[in-house]
Amino acid sequence: MQGLWHRFISALTPGVRLTFWTWTVLYLLGVALDFFHVANLGGALTMTGPVVLHGQVWRLASYALLPSGLLDLLVNLISVVVFGGMLERIWTRKDFFIYFFIAAIGSGLAKLVLQPSSAVGLLGPAPIAFALMVATGRLFAHEVMVIPPSFQLTMRQIAILLAIFGFVMMALMAGWVNAVIRVAGGGCGLLYLWARTEIGRPRQARTVASQRINRLEL
Repeated sequence: MQGLWHRFISALTPGVRLTFWTWTVLYLLGVALDFFHVANLGGALTMTGPVVLHGQVWRLASYALLPSGLLDLLVNLISVVVFGGMLERIWTRKDFFIYFFIAAIGSGLAKLVLQPSSAVGLLGPAPIAFALMVATGRLFAHEVMVIPPSFQLTMRQIAILLAIFGFVMMALMAGWVNAVIRVAGGGCGLLYLWARTEIGRPRQARTVASQRINRLEL
């Protein structure tokens, strides 16, 4: 069993491994601190409109470091291992964590706009899970996966189905507004990917044009 666990951890890409351990360790630390009545880690990281408006702007992203419960931890660990592992094979670690930050900030800003005076906190990396789904659906859109017993779905179809299922479940448990806030992380992720593609295209075009001119000169 120990060898299987070691092989699993070793197979993870660096950014996914760091995220895996960060969420796991902080969750266990939060449980331990709360159990022994030492401190409330969730209270220190949770984001609400009033605390951000009073200057604690780091909470726009810090909430995504700590899972809100065991189920939240497990679901998001699966998401980051499956989807994050695919993405980090075509991204650098820097790109990986920039995308995380943008997704977290996006949901934090949505919370600030939609619930500026609400004392109900935003906690957990669910916005990042949504963002990973949409990025995988966009960048691996036509890659086919076989789902037992014999179903074939593209990554785009899988991402859409999982995102819809996650949104509905979250809406039923926490309300539609809270579901929209968490989905906003995925929306900001999509916007970032689109902007990066659009910004990169002119540079590529100039490079191609320059190469053609050089060939003509030769």
